[in-house]
Amino acid sequence: MVMKAKILILLPTLNEVHHIFSLYKKILSQKLNTDFLFIDDGSTDGTWDIIKKIKKKNKEKVFIIRRNKREGLGKAHKDGLRWAYKKKYIYLITMDSDFAHDPKYIPKLVKKVSKSDLVVGSRHLKKNSTPNWAWFRLLLNKGAYFISCILFNHKLDSTNAFRCYNLKKIDKKFISHCKSNDYDFFFTSLTILNLNKYKILQLPMIIKGRTAGNSKMHIKYMLKSIYMMFSLFYKMKFIYKKKL
Repeated sequence: MVMKAKILILLPTLNEVHHIFSLYKKILSQKLNTDFLFIDDGSTDGTWDIIKKIKKKNKEKVFIIRRNKREGLGKAHKDGLRWAYKKKYIYLITMDSDFAHDPKYIPKLVKKVSKSDLVVGSRHLKKNSTPNWAWFRLLLNKGAYFISCILFNHKLDSTNAFRCYNLKKIDKKFISHCKSNDYDFFFTSLTILNLNKYKILQLPMIIKGRTAGNSKMHIKYMLKSIYMMFSLFYKMKFIYKKKL
């Protein structure tokens, strides 16, 4: 019988046929005892077939959820968090499935989170941390970071999905306060946790641009995220304060 891991890695997928198997193998090469949860958002390019093959070869360590239509990246993260709490994992690592997030950082995230409640990968602590990014994506990312810093008085990379949650220290009720099912889930969740005085650390990392497949980061999602930042700021300042 395979020993249940303390660490769960969440990999949301949407048409990542070019990356998903190689990413899975590179994560395994980190030599950590981890379980995997794939949540597929209705891929049509063969991604789901690859995920099923991965599951077939490692049934006790790989868990899969399939959706018939796109429900959103934020929804996948919320569902993954709830699943991790239900199965009583200690740590949850969330990352993109397009190889933008290098698995080599996973051991560092785990080591750092033992001294905190949440560790977030940061693209803003060192120079040249976003090579090969399209100019408009870089501009929107820098703009969102600047606005987030001003509105919420922190210097956290709040839109980065590469994270490690210490589930033993974070109250799962925070998930219910995150209403978004899209990209704005990331800054909303981080802002709520920061507001409630959880200890959040950052790990500097290089996050490369996509090398194959199509980006899901359309400009409309980034603009919506910026709009939601102002909306969240207004609600927290004038309507309520999200207490867990």
